[in-house]
Amino acid sequence: GRVLLTAMNTVNTDHDITRHAELNLVSLASQQLDADTLAMVTLYTSTEPCAMCAGAIYWAGIRRMVFGCSATKLGEIAGGEFVVPSRDVFAYGKTSITVIGPVLAERAAEVHQGYWK
Repeated sequence: GRVLLTAMNTVNTDHDITRHAELNLVSLASQQLDADTLAMVTLYTSTEPCAMCAGAIYWAGIRRMVFGCSATKLGEIAGGEFVVPSRDVFAYGKTSITVIGPVLAERAAEVHQGYWK
């Protein structure tokens, strides 16, 4: 495979709480890729998407996702009060989404441990 698009979290630089990396990527992908391509791509993300981003992934038609740090682990690290695993969000949809993760979980969590402490 090859990398089609990349995006970063711009919450702080854009002063916009919705600018998670996954949402930025879905926005770009929706503009630059057709529906057939979106259905065939795999979205890779360092951290399991939040409920907002999982919804965007679902509605964009992306059908496969791989993540590092789980939402549950991020909640433990950051003291999250609204932790919803992406599999739970996707379970409400009619279309199946393959979710793989956590992958390299400890390494993925290290970034958050440094940021949230």
